[in-house]
Amino acid sequence: MSANLDLVRSIYADWERGDFSRADWADPEIEYVWPDGLAPGSSTGLVGMAEAMHELLGGLEDLRTEAVEYRGLDCERVLVFSRQSGRGKASGLDFAQIRAEATDVFHIRDGKVTKLVTYADRDHALADLGLEESAMTKESTTPDPVELRRGLLEAWNRRDFDAAQSFFAPDAVWETVGLGTTFEGVAAIRGFWQDWWAGYEELWVELEEPLDLGNGVTFGVVVTKGRPVGSSGYVRHKNAVVTVWVGGLVERVTNYFDIDEARADAERLAEERG
Repeated sequence: MSANLDLVRSIYADWERGDFSRADWADPEIEYVWPDGLAPGSSTGLVGMAEAMHELLGGLEDLRTEAVEYRGLDCERVLVFSRQSGRGKASGLDFAQIRAEATDVFHIRDGKVTKLVTYADRDHALADLGLEESAMTKESTTPDPVELRRGLLEAWNRRDFDAAQSFFAPDAVWETVGLGTTFEGVAAIRGFWQDWWAGYEELWVELEEPLDLGNGVTFGVVVTKGRPVGSSGYVRHKNAVVTVWVGGLVERVTNYFDIDEARADAERLAEERG
């Protein structure tokens, strides 16, 4: 599932910049479906998808599609809640004024998207997927960063690095103030986790004082406990973590030994990002 999430994130990385030209992610016989909106329809193949997208989006300029939340539904499907920005060529209407949102369902097999279904109506998408109970209101499209932080720690404590790294943007940064250590990109971060775990027979992290400071910034005090390899005793230490989230993914994690310094930096960062 992690590989599928990485593929979909790479697609949105282009779309968020307004680049819709790349299609190497799509199967040559991809099925593209838009089941609602003003003119529901479908197409088959790369040319058909390109023509359909041009028909649907050709009246817009400066179009960008930003992922708000990713959900791996199973080993072949990824659900993405997204929002669009851009302007109508004729009307000049800014999409931000009408909260243009979409829900995309990617069907993936052997590293290629074989089917893409784009819904204009989120409730319609959730109903088709049997996820009505998971419906989110239009005013609540951004995932709760504190709950995301808990989910990340749960995956890490299970030593499920595939699941843990799925919470991170591909170019995420992990740093520790005072040690001068910085890891850039999910591969480097995962390598650090593996090296850290290798020194322990048992290791887990507990989250205390989780706070959502707004504007994609969370603060938390974490307690790390572990039993080093070859030892019968346990070690314990407490530190603070400031996390920056963008589109439901971790962009930066900063670890601090000084909890008061971390809290002050987190509050300042949240205000600056406002």
